[in-house]
Amino acid sequence: MSQINRINLIAVLLISLSMYSFFPQDGKDGIEGLRNSNITSSEIYQHIKYLSSDELEGRFPGTRGDILTSEYLINEFKKYDLKPYGENGYVQNFDVYTHISLSGNNYFKTSLDGTEKDYIIETQFSPLGFSGNGSAYGQIVFAGYGISAADQNYDDFKDKDGNDIDIKGRVLIIMKYSPGGSDPHGNPFEKYEALRQKTQIPKERGAAGIIFINGPSTGDDDKLTGLKFDRVLQNAGIPVINCKREIIENILAKEGKDLKKIQDDIDNSKSSNTFEIKNSYASFEANIEPVKAVTDNVIGIIEGNDPVLKNEVIVIGGHKDHLGYGLYGSLYSGNDKQIHNGADDNASGIAGVLELAQKFSSVRKDLKRSILFICFGAEEAGLIGSAYFTNSKLFEDLNVVAMINMDMVGRLSDDKLIIYGTGTSPVWNDMLDKFNSNYNFSLTKTPDGLGPSDHSSFYIKDVPSLHFFTGTHGEYHAPPDDIEKINAEGQLRIMNFIYDIVSDLDVSSSKPDFTKVVVAENNEKRSMGSVKIYVGTIPDYSYTGEGMKISGVKQGGPAETGGMQAGDIIVKFGNTEVKNIYDYMFAMGGFKPGDEAEITVLRNNEPVVLKVKMGSR
Repeated sequence: MSQINRINLIAVLLISLSMYSFFPQDGKDGIEGLRNSNITSSEIYQHIKYLSSDELEGRFPGTRGDILTSEYLINEFKKYDLKPYGENGYVQNFDVYTHISLSGNNYFKTSLDGTEKDYIIETQFSPLGFSGNGSAYGQIVFAGYGISAADQNYDDFKDKDGNDIDIKGRVLIIMKYSPGGSDPHGNPFEKYEALRQKTQIPKERGAAGIIFINGPSTGDDDKLTGLKFDRVLQNAGIPVINCKREIIENILAKEGKDLKKIQDDIDNSKSSNTFEIKNSYASFEANIEPVKAVTDNVIGIIEGNDPVLKNEVIVIGGHKDHLGYGLYGSLYSGNDKQIHNGADDNASGIAGVLELAQKFSSVRKDLKRSILFICFGAEEAGLIGSAYFTNSKLFEDLNVVAMINMDMVGRLSDDKLIIYGTGTSPVWNDMLDKFNSNYNFSLTKTPDGLGPSDHSSFYIKDVPSLHFFTGTHGEYHAPPDDIEKINAEGQLRIMNFIYDIVSDLDVSSSKPDFTKVVVAENNEKRSMGSVKIYVGTIPDYSYTGEGMKISGVKQGGPAETGGMQAGDIIVKFGNTEVKNIYDYMFAMGGFKPGDEAEITVLRNNEPVVLKVKMGSR
């Protein structure tokens, strides 16, 4: 949807809102009779109930539900008399790529002994979301799991004598997963299972295309993977499709081969079995394109009253988006289309932003510092909204002294509250302990300021940051994350706890100092698949160009020691050209802790060659 169309739709919705009650009775209207200046569990509940209602269809970026969410937040900010701090009133618009769609011609056919068969798109085959655009034609080669793992003495691209198998111009059949999937002691092949990674060697050796299938012994239903978006725009550089297993089983049966026996033999022996399927050819074409949407951050501010301290800003935020119908990020394994309402993730955090905004508005005459309230868009797509904000002039023009983030704060259980970023300022631990004496939470403190939520975007800008979180659960990123399991009374306590912390920050004579957190290598929590080496780079998920841009480096990590800097774009890692984060992961897999890698980065559009010694996780 273009930005013009989005603005027009917002205008239509505003007219509708003035004509009749748009929101459900127990949503917007229900809250009107409950409003007061205090933070209350009933208001928290009503906010979450509306924001996680089916009407908003999972608040997916760029959709009608996303627009309605923003309008709800804007109307609330107006009620609290927050001053707009967007580029267009309360709104800061930005683009985000949300999914992949078919584009142009897509077909798949096979030829066996001169007999051709055509297959049906999205029923018997589908391009994968990272496929390159173009056509492929060639003799079919069964290439096992498509894995080359020197550390396991396993290689689907070498024959039994250790010679490279010629796959140039061939169409490869590759099974998903790996031969170690049934190992009860852990799968040593796990780091090789990513489908994107499996395209690297075929692309480098000139294969015409790849067809992925579910092996019969993996326990998976024979369902198509389809056009799932992995949030990386650069494609594999080679046409890639997924087809129904029975198509390949039938072709193999004509040659007297049984796919299940082949897979079982590979799994049991941990030995590859790559072979040509004689007199068989495959021809297919894949054409797909990423779909761009316009979404936004919703931003309002309360200005402080102290003539000096009002120029220092405390940010309170949380993300407003969720997964919609699960176009990306869903952990739902069913086949039917279901709304992912995201009551805990993160209608709960947004309810917290609203209640804190209302409360602080009621005491605005007593505030010394300014407080900015922001509801981020496209967090689930990779912290896109918060990264956009912290890289914008809006952020540049502010003197942000602290950031408080709330993401999944609606499921307090056994008083367990997790707080990330406690090491980002020396003031945090004492402050948290002091105010927790009134609440008696069982606190888990994590010093690192990095993590999978929007506080990370502020931490890498040297802002002391705290992230509040009540823990994951079985409904995480799945349709059952609904209002029924929200603990509104528990969240009320958390919001009052946060209110006390921010109030203390507001009146403090000095701003909190910032501290870079040094994370020991063996405590490194963030990983890229199952790559066991540690480099200490922080990917910039909002970057859409070629290469892997980093938004920062871990304090004391190998990347920092080797001279890497925020803003560097990694374009080569060892001998591997890096077009995206998956190329980076693939390249990392070729090294072990202690190895030195030559890494080429673009810095200010100029190539810089660095030598980085790999650490371990």
